Amino acid sequence: MKKAIPILVFLAIILLAACSSPAETEAPPPTLDQAQIDASVNATLTAVAPPPVEPTEEPTAVPPATDTPVPTPTPTPVFVAGDPAQILGEPEGVDTFDGKGNWTLFDNDCFKSEIIDGRFWMESKGLSGIICWEVSWPLIENFYIETEVYMPETCEPNDRFGMLFRAPDNFRGYQYGLTCNGQYYMSMWDGEETSVIIEPGQSPAIFAGPGEMNRIGVMAFGSEYLLYANGILLGGAQDFTFTEEGKIGYFIRATSDQGFLTSYDNLKVWLLDDEFIPPDVAPPPGTGEIPTPEPGSATVTSTTYVNVRTGPGMQYPVLFVAPPDSTGKAIGITSDGGWYAVELTPELSSTRMGWVSAAYVIPENTAGLPVVPVPPPPPEIPAPSPEPEEPTVTTTDVLNVRNGPSNQCESYGKVSNGIMAEAVGISADGGWYAVIIPTDVAPDGVGWLNGHYLTTNNTENLPVSESQFCP
Repeated sequence: MKKAIPILVFLAIILLAACSSPAETEAPPPTLDQAQIDASVNATLTAVAPPPVEPTEEPTAVPPATDTPVPTPTPTPVFVAGDPAQILGEPEGVDTFDGKGNWTLFDNDCFKSEIIDGRFWMESKGLSGIICWEVSWPLIENFYIETEVYMPETCEPNDRFGMLFRAPDNFRGYQYGLTCNGQYYMSMWDGEETSVIIEPGQSPAIFAGPGEMNRIGVMAFGSEYLLYANGILLGGAQDFTFTEEGKIGYFIRATSDQGFLTSYDNLKVWLLDDEFIPPDVAPPPGTGEIPTPEPGSATVTSTTYVNVRTGPGMQYPVLFVAPPDSTGKAIGITSDGGWYAVELTPELSSTRMGWVSAAYVIPENTAGLPVVPVPPPPPEIPAPSPEPEEPTVTTTDVLNVRNGPSNQCESYGKVSNGIMAEAVGISADGGWYAVIIPTDVAPDGVGWLNGHYLTTNNTENLPVSESQFCP
């Protein structure tokens, strides 16, 4: 089941100022009996080495460079079809900034933060090219997060601001932001340099005028990232740099010595367990139909696109994706109630069993289901490093390595998400790729991967295998 994040306390903060190469200082995690999470940090990053910025020990009473902001009336959000905020239901965590108890206000040479009349304000002090950010608990892995952000009244066209996420520590992470001229983009700071993940682009979904409010959101699932503005999907990208759980927060970046002021409100977090993304759009590749159960059976019905796996956990490979409203016969459950075993046909699984997360199905008549022993995860199969310029595939999820181009073929083991392997062939239907694996695993040194969960490079001239059967 989904983990719960305490409402209004998941963003409690203690801030720490740092420049581009600070000492690695981590806030300790909260204890289980702590009533209110009280951990977070601030990091100042730049693509070039900035002058040292000395931290202040405590927030000061020095007024900001601009006048104290006077919030304008908050407009009512408008929801559209496909808006994750509507599809995903109630969020696991919310901060409405109605009080200061969850944040420690901060002031240094790069920026100042304040909470005034229900908004979190960030003021850039005009240190050109320096990204200033604040990160906070909780550590989350797969999620949809969104916030309301207000465009500055005055700023330079390329001044930037937005959300930080998947930060593995205080000094690295992804940024999804807007510019003052109404563009969106996604970048990544790895501690040494900035990489552009999604190039700046325009969208009519973004309201670019001074003082306009936009709901910006980012969905992260494994190596997949989707950017939203006001509920509309702007674009997506794949990146394997930071795929584990990380911190979230806000950032601000000036492009000149002229400071500017922006504000945020209603930061919301939805945790995603094993839901296929994006929700409620065109069917994803690899969609499979679960066999229809007999009347009166124990059943589970999917509420969205959901992965059907070989075992109850994301460390198990994906068999296929079940569409919304798929109803399958439930034949077991895990001891913690978090996963259901469903009956499959031999074409879908050689074991005739698959597992779905309980977070994305509606059970019926399941009170007497037996607890099914959890199957051991398949062994990890190493993939030799490809030579430069060779055809390659990269996994986007945990995958079975099979001895033929079919789900019915024997599995040698699994490869993890983000593994690159040399491709040496493709199935006649284009759905499977043959890759190099160690000869002590497969006598011929070849295994097959499901192409629905791969990205490819330089594979246009691969030889085609006519075999459609398992050895």
